[in-house]
Amino acid sequence: MNLTLGITVAVLSIIIYPVRPTNFTSEIPVKGYTLFWNDEFKGTRLDLSKWNHRGLGKREDGYNMQESATLDGKGCLVIEVSEHQDSIWTGMISTENIFSTLYGYFECKARLPGTPGTFASFWLQSPLINNETGSPEINGAEIDIFEYFPHAQKDSVAHTLHYGGYGKGHRVAGPVWGKLQNTKNDFHTFGLEWSPTGYRTFVDGIQTFAGDQLVSKVPEFMILSVGINTAAAGPIFRKQLPDRFIVDYVRVYK
Repeated sequence: MNLTLGITVAVLSIIIYPVRPTNFTSEIPVKGYTLFWNDEFKGTRLDLSKWNHRGLGKREDGYNMQESATLDGKGCLVIEVSEHQDSIWTGMISTENIFSTLYGYFECKARLPGTPGTFASFWLQSPLINNETGSPEINGAEIDIFEYFPHAQKDSVAHTLHYGGYGKGHRVAGPVWGKLQNTKNDFHTFGLEWSPTGYRTFVDGIQTFAGDQLVSKVPEFMILSVGINTAAAGPIFRKQLPDRFIVDYVRVYK
């Protein structure tokens, strides 16, 4: 009797809880790729074998705090922007010195903070970015897969490329704006195909840019952040805080 019940439960569990495919290749807008690296943000603690807390302390008009970048225990990373007396706390994580790669398709799925004065970002960074001489082919670039500036365009995100360091040699290409599509739960996908011959960006599965200039040929690491910068994002609307940048996953395909 016990044996029969055990078999029945096992069969039912397979029917009710089917195993979800783990390569996710059918969900991306580019062909010929397989999953190479990912974080689905399971659990209650940030996986420090994949990420580090970047640039802790004062950054622009806010403070990057470790406490502001956490997992919610429901499968998401949460970077919270909050007010603490006269200061604004936010967060930034990266794969610097842990995971860098050259070329591929990079994608995250996220819900964006809507408070003016904030700008959520998913970007790639070259370890050689601060070299002011040379081209992206030699020193790489800051590749902004997306930045969201709700004070400027609530229905679009910006795709931008920075190179030549952040001093006198700093150069910028862009922004190009990619329109957000209507989604049921306000989560959006943001993707970049980076190849030896160019870049293509995607928002909610729709191509928003393609170009073959200033192509980085340097391995780069990933960053997720929310910036506070009055010059770039306008004055912060403190009355709307706290606000959250909620990331469902980050995936890299080769």
